[in-house]
Amino acid sequence: MNKRMIAWLLVAMSMTSTTVYATTSKVDALETVSSPKEETSQITKEKEKKVLTLDEAIEKGLTNSLILQQVKNQGDLAKLVASNATTVRDTLEDSESALKSATYLIDDGRDQVYSSESQLRSAQAALDNGIAPIDIPISKPELNLNTTIPAGTHIYAHIQAYYEGLGLPSNVAAGYANQITPVVIQGAQSVIDSNMNKLDASKKKLESSTQEYLSSKAQYEAALQFAMANVASKLSTSTISSLNPKPLGELIVKMATAQDEVTSYAQNIFKNQAALLITNSYFEALKQQKLLEVKDKAVERGALQYELAQAAYDVGAKSKDDLVIAKTYYDSTLMSRELQLKDYNAALIGLKKNINMDLDEEIKLAEVEPNLKETYNLQQGIESGLKARVEIKMGETQTKLYEDLMKAVTASNYSSTDAQYKEVKLLQDKAKIELDGAKLQVESDIRTSYSTMVSMQKIVEKANELVQSASETVEIAKVKYEVGYGYDNALLKQMNLEDLSGTLVEVIAAEENLTNIQEKQIEAINGYNLAKLKYLNDIGVLPYK
Repeated sequence: MNKRMIAWLLVAMSMTSTTVYATTSKVDALETVSSPKEETSQITKEKEKKVLTLDEAIEKGLTNSLILQQVKNQGDLAKLVASNATTVRDTLEDSESALKSATYLIDDGRDQVYSSESQLRSAQAALDNGIAPIDIPISKPELNLNTTIPAGTHIYAHIQAYYEGLGLPSNVAAGYANQITPVVIQGAQSVIDSNMNKLDASKKKLESSTQEYLSSKAQYEAALQFAMANVASKLSTSTISSLNPKPLGELIVKMATAQDEVTSYAQNIFKNQAALLITNSYFEALKQQKLLEVKDKAVERGALQYELAQAAYDVGAKSKDDLVIAKTYYDSTLMSRELQLKDYNAALIGLKKNINMDLDEEIKLAEVEPNLKETYNLQQGIESGLKARVEIKMGETQTKLYEDLMKAVTASNYSSTDAQYKEVKLLQDKAKIELDGAKLQVESDIRTSYSTMVSMQKIVEKANELVQSASETVEIAKVKYEVGYGYDNALLKQMNLEDLSGTLVEVIAAEENLTNIQEKQIEAINGYNLAKLKYLNDIGVLPYK
């Protein structure tokens, strides 16, 4: 086999490194070739699909995102918790005051009830023995009686003595005493019975109030325990079993407010993370689409070369070797395109999944040209990241909460020698160390992504120059082939094919070289877009609020 034949076989094999291609003979190969117009009809269909821009993809994805709906639900719950925390604080303070007041009232009421009951029972005992339990005034003009029976005085004896004092004989005075004493005792008994009924009602009311108090106290103590459990869980305390209600209530509010703020900010983070995921998958699908377009152009160039070689061969202007080379190159471009179509479809399905759109919908992605003139200040980016990154915000929030916990511990009369105070101090130190670590990690991320972005920007610029140079090489090779004039060049020297200058092999080699460089250019552009996106994410730029 001559060097010319070896050359075109090497070129064909290099184009289909992932696919084995073999023919039994040149004639058989030519007979199995489909029409280039039929093979390229799919390329025309690709151009008729609906165009989806990056902004449209992000908007659609954020609208359809199930994750964002869950995050929004959590944000609403955090707002509710923050709102309830204020109510909890006010309830703790009001309940503590009300319970103290109720304690005093119930204790006083109980003392009064038991004191009254003792007095009434003593009065009843006195009356049962005919003794006036209290001063009893008696006024009966019809019986010429107007006196007051002093408490502790025997009623019958007092009345008898009263009448004897009026000069009546003892037997007459005794008769009046026998007549009047039962009436006086009945009147006094009526007063005692009335007071006893009132006392029973007071005792029932006292019992009911006591039950309500005990129930309220149990709820209050449960609320205190729940609040303390919340503090222990969220702030990782193990020694603090109780705090005074007022500082505890204030701490609960600050914890809930901090959680609401972080959750609200996290909502924006998740929204931008979702947008970042969609953008990444968009760029990946766009890269595969652009690689497919390069393959399409290679197919078109191969088809043109094949048609020209066929026409030249038919009129005897070119050899059959050129026709076989052209046919082999064309077939290899079709196979290479089919492989790329597989990768493109997979990337497109991944994008549609992230957007949560119909997987059967036909779309084509709009071009995203990189703006290589954009410049970013690294120091400003670091300052931005140290303010805006969620890790920093969470670290700062945690540090502030431990300061608030220390205030609550101090307000609850714990001293610096108590284990509770010492634990909070250690937790404060731990939070500050973690915050410093988060700052170091954030700055490291920013510096790394900035360096990557700058490098990719330079690579894109160089790739653009290489594409321009490779395009010119193709045009020169075509002209040389058309006129049959050859001279050495770097590309052929690199392939050890210097003596094939001016042949179809040189044209195909130049076109394949252009295709390879265009693919590298696409990879570089995609790498730059992703690197810039990563840098903006690292410095905390949140375009979607």
